Amino acid sequence: MIRSVTAVLIVATLVPLAAHAGYGGDAETVKRLGESKHSIVEGITQAERANGVAISAKLEFEDGKLWLSVYTAKDGREKDAEHNTLLELKGEASAPEWEPNREVFEDKEHLTRSAMQFTLMQLSKMRLEDIIKQASAGQKGTAYSAIPAVKGGKPVVVVLFATPDGKTLAVNIDVQTGNETK
Repeated sequence: MIRSVTAVLIVATLVPLAAHAGYGGDAETVKRLGESKHSIVEGITQAERANGVAISAKLEFEDGKLWLSVYTAKDGREKDAEHNTLLELKGEASAPEWEPNREVFEDKEHLTRSAMQFTLMQLSKMRLEDIIKQASAGQKGTAYSAIPAVKGGKPVVVVLFATPDGKTLAVNIDVQTGNETK
């Protein structure tokens, strides 16, 4: 019995930490945001021109570079994830022009992640760009990540902001109501 309770407490403690770790490299990303010549909203706008509806976007520091990444569903919201083309557009954020490489997802990790994000975005009448703008209202700082998730049993987009003091602030926007949630 004590082992079971201990295991539950350990999992309850580690799962939120692991979930936040999923944002990966926040400190280094936040530190390097000033190098970016492109916002996530600009990336979304460009990606959607020829690659379908945006389902997530982020700036991230990886492999010694600052990248702008946008996941899209090529065939729009009407087709389900199984019958859609889920892809990533990823390019250097510090380059004068964002010239992303395009990858169609075929591996399990990216397919499951993007299918979940896509399904959550299908529940919304709002575009990802509009959700970021909603989250930005009244916030000081730079939005650098917008990723769909389930929080408290609700479909949300977690928008991360780099605050002026160099910290990260998460704002959860309910995809169905457009309201901020905890």
